[in-house]
Amino acid sequence: MNAPEVTLQSVTGVDVRLKIAGAGSRSFAFVIDWHIRLVLALAWFFGGSFLYYGTMTFADVMPSAAYAFLVPIPAAAIYLLYHPVLEIAMHGRTPGKRIAGVRLVTREGDVPSFGALLVRNIFRLIDSLPAAYLVGLVSVIFTSQHVRIGDLAGGTLLVLDDTHKDTAFDAFGNAQENGLTPQAAE
Repeated sequence: MNAPEVTLQSVTGVDVRLKIAGAGSRSFAFVIDWHIRLVLALAWFFGGSFLYYGTMTFADVMPSAAYAFLVPIPAAAIYLLYHPVLEIAMHGRTPGKRIAGVRLVTREGDVPSFGALLVRNIFRLIDSLPAAYLVGLVSVIFTSQHVRIGDLAGGTLLVLDDTHKDTAFDAFGNAQENGLTPQAAE
């Protein structure tokens, strides 16, 4: 079974086809990102706690308001803002998406705007219900373009990011052996 595609018309008249990522690619990227953000948040929490209290034993320590603002709140912010911040900063990608070979695009194939990525990530709250992204996973499995509710609201698609495509000149094969120079190809 072939992966669904979206065909985009370009100004040059050459249609561009983007393969839409399925539940497997999407889940793989999410699991990688989940581990990264969990490790970052826990590292902040335990490292900050150790620096603040000078010990890793918290049983007999009463937390102060300063501690709350310096340790658990930033750790929660790291965990909760990982996707929105990185998708905006990395133009629709996160480290997990890069490793999984997927990226976010608009339905027109462009890089999603700040607003689209923000809306998409706000809807993570609904997609994550009741647990383990069940609503999001069900919508990805049963929609034709494998989108979750956040993608529908933000107007985004998760597509396979083929960064290993041949350049136009490489499509000629080994041009030196065939007698085709770069000047002749132009």
